[in-house]
Amino acid sequence: MRKMIRVTLLLILLLSITTGCWNRQELNQLSFVMALGIDKHDNQIELSAQVANVGEIGMGSSSERGTSVTNFHVVSPTLYEALRKMTSHAPRELYLSHLRMLVISEELAREGVRDVLDFFMRNEQMRPDYFVAIAKDVQAKEILSTLTPTEKIPANKLYSSLKTSQNLWAPTIAVHVDEFVANLVALGKEPVLTGLKSNGELAVLRKDNKLKMTDAPVGLVFTQLGVFRGDRLVGWLNEQESKGYNYISGNVKSTVGDVLLPDGGEASIHILRTKSKVTAAMKEGKPVFTVKLQVEGDIGEVEGSIDLTKSESIYLLEQVMEKKLKEGLQVAVSKAQKLEADIFGFGEILHRSDPGSWKQMKSDWPSYFVKSEVIVQVDAKLRRTGKVSSSFIEELKKKTKE
Repeated sequence: MRKMIRVTLLLILLLSITTGCWNRQELNQLSFVMALGIDKHDNQIELSAQVANVGEIGMGSSSERGTSVTNFHVVSPTLYEALRKMTSHAPRELYLSHLRMLVISEELAREGVRDVLDFFMRNEQMRPDYFVAIAKDVQAKEILSTLTPTEKIPANKLYSSLKTSQNLWAPTIAVHVDEFVANLVALGKEPVLTGLKSNGELAVLRKDNKLKMTDAPVGLVFTQLGVFRGDRLVGWLNEQESKGYNYISGNVKSTVGDVLLPDGGEASIHILRTKSKVTAAMKEGKPVFTVKLQVEGDIGEVEGSIDLTKSESIYLLEQVMEKKLKEGLQVAVSKAQKLEADIFGFGEILHRSDPGSWKQMKSDWPSYFVKSEVIVQVDAKLRRTGKVSSSFIEELKKKTKE
């Protein structure tokens, strides 16, 4: 009996060891896809893949070395077929688990992205931790063909830039593919995606020797938010409207805002903390939403004669700050209503607070959203003025007048 138990335990141990690598793939047999770009090409799609050249990544700087990535492009009726077709161009099997960025062209986004996203959600090889962005005023393949001066793999640069920008700059937001799809299918909410564009002539940075310049002649920047209604891109929020959206949605972690002073000067405020709350109610058969925004910040820079040692000066700055923030939130709501896209999820909030009213409105929510009243309340507090309470600039002005 003991012998049988030992044999059984030994077999179990052997099975646990031998089955762990049945689907093992050697690194030298794989091409790691870091970014994918999707464009329209007549009635088909053009798929672009940015593949890491593993042998080049670890090499030191050299005028003879190649680029750290290679791009492949194929045209096909479907994404699934395009990916298989691309294996005739790539030297190894394409491996998608390390994907960092998915860039969709504006043209394709305006026609609808559901078929594209269906492929990405079904693919078992892909992890949902990559970001999605819209190529604004440029093709997605052009974005992938642009080298970056501070990162060997452009896709990694785009990923880290968007992640950092989301935390430090209010107009942008980093959206994973599963988050986008969740908002896409949610009742009472529409999704947004950050736009990606060039700030110059893209062809300039395609040659690796340009990366040796201290001032990069061109680059890729995340800018504005694309608004979707259903699976179609219907418009863009400008910088102020994008900020307003992120404030209402509670996405702002830290950012900087400028306010005009009564004397014509200007102050820069470092926003440190924000808290947003939206409530819903019905008034005479019409939805009414109240947005309450609390903001805390420090004074980062002052160009003017305001005396920050006086409490009334701080109060004045807070009032000016509240007014500007309120305007930003209001224009964001107005733009969303103009596009008939409830990107704030007001419908979801109404559903939770008044299920009966939502049941009557959900089938035609966009038209109710457009007619909804939105009340904005902002409470801004300034905590610190920096190391100095008054700027030396005023003393310098007095000196030059004497």
